[in-house]
Amino acid sequence: MKSRRVFLIIFILSTIVAGCVTNSVPAINLYTIDVSCEVATPSEKNTKISKVLKVSKPKSTAAIMSRHILYQENEFEQYPYAHSKWSDTPNKMLTNLFISCISKNSVFKSVLPSHSKGRADLLLESTLLAFHHHINPDGSSDGRVRIEFYLIDSVSGEVVAAKEFVYKASAKTFDVNGGVSALNDASISVALSLSQWLSSLGHLY
Repeated sequence: MKSRRVFLIIFILSTIVAGCVTNSVPAINLYTIDVSCEVATPSEKNTKISKVLKVSKPKSTAAIMSRHILYQENEFEQYPYAHSKWSDTPNKMLTNLFISCISKNSVFKSVLPSHSKGRADLLLESTLLAFHHHINPDGSSDGRVRIEFYLIDSVSGEVVAAKEFVYKASAKTFDVNGGVSALNDASISVALSLSQWLSSLGHLY
């Protein structure tokens, strides 16, 4: 009887402590990359390429390929924002953005994700080298995106063309909200430049 009473007291105390711990944990704020993309003006659009493009998810370091929102205060160290995460990995969100932007700008006959079983004439691979909120010594900050693209012939496996894009977008606020907004702006710039670059390569294939 005594052991049952002791067990009951321990159980009640454990429940109270667990409840307190649960209630004290701040909620996680989720952020995303907007996959909508502007359509180029007629003067910027080149002739539509009658090829099918397949877009692979960018490769990156393990730190980038996570849901952590990273900020950097010096040349070598990066840290994740507390209580804030991406809704998905930057790699996957950027893939969706690139597919959307290339499709809306009618660069190719069709654009497919890498998991599609459809056949493609060309494959777009990439390496995401930087994707973070950078804190500058002067007190300003910006969102930074650096990515290398490789356009590959699906039949021969040869690299048709390669291009690196580096974009910085100023952050309006010195926090995770400002960083996420700036990274969205920089990502859109990359997507638009990517579409224009691919469109300019029509003479190569």
